[in-house]
Amino acid sequence: MQLFVKSADLHTLNVAGTETVADIKQQVAALESLSAPDIAMYCRGRPLEDHEIISMFAEQQSTLDVEIRLLGGNFS
Repeated sequence: MQLFVKSADLHTLNVAGTETVADIKQQVAALESLSAPDIAMYCRGRPLEDHEIISMFAEQQSTLDVEIRLLGGNFS
């Protein structure tokens, strides 16, 4: 299965489909020099959970969107 991952750059990943979202986050983190816990991943606008299996929601040649979680809070 081929996934396109849109982050700062567009990456093409060849995966078996049995990987979890956490596994894909690790691959993206290595490619982008990021920390995996800071990555939020979406497929067709749906937020993905780390325990989900890629083949359960992604099809051949699906695109995953990556966003970086930012620190923030209430500024009083």
